[in-house]
Amino acid sequence: MASHDQDKTEPGIFRPVQTKRASEAIFEQIRDLIVAEQLKPGDRLPSERHMIEMFQRSRPTIREALRMLERAGYIRTITGSSGAVVLPPNDKSLENSLTDALSTGYISLEELAEYRAASEAVTAGWAAQRRTEADVVAMERLLAQMAECLADYEQTARLDQQFHGLVAQAARNTVSVVFNSAFGKLNRGFVTRRMERMSQEEQMVMTRRIFQMHETICGAIKAGDAEAASAAMRVHLAAFGEDLGA
Repeated sequence: MASHDQDKTEPGIFRPVQTKRASEAIFEQIRDLIVAEQLKPGDRLPSERHMIEMFQRSRPTIREALRMLERAGYIRTITGSSGAVVLPPNDKSLENSLTDALSTGYISLEELAEYRAASEAVTAGWAAQRRTEADVVAMERLLAQMAECLADYEQTARLDQQFHGLVAQAARNTVSVVFNSAFGKLNRGFVTRRMERMSQEEQMVMTRRIFQMHETICGAIKAGDAEAASAAMRVHLAAFGEDLGA
């Protein structure tokens, strides 16, 4: 990993921006360089003064582009330093990459659902083998909250996301936690938009079904039954895919 005290970029990799939406164009240039690994985790971006010269744009435009990159999880600005630092892949940048890939058609929703079903089934099995008593207590507490708000589909979607996050944490695998966070934010949006089109009766049917499947997953994890936990997660995510396609 490059030292944070070194500017590892070369001025020649940037291009002057000639567009009305300059901050967005600068954001896209730097993001693409990070994704292509021409800018690696730990590398410093040039200072604001140098970026003004490279992109031939004003300081407010450069700062807006940097704010966009930081919000998206690609960089971290350090107060008093000469340039922002490129971050390793994380849930924010992964979520944005997945969103971009879906919006451009590079990957399909069906492919995403297929991968998620396989990865989360394995994660649930790990959780059953590695969970602590505190993990089980956290899941059961969340399920108790969910049981009280089944008539509120937005709350149910929020708690569904949190439940999957707790399963990932119990699996003690950082990659699972990062991927689950990114998938969870996307899936929460899908679930909410799907439920918005349902009648109240249909919403209750779906929220109850989500709750019951969560109970089954939690029970298998609590019992330490990895095979049952994986199977229950596969059933849950298959139902999720059917509901999205309905």
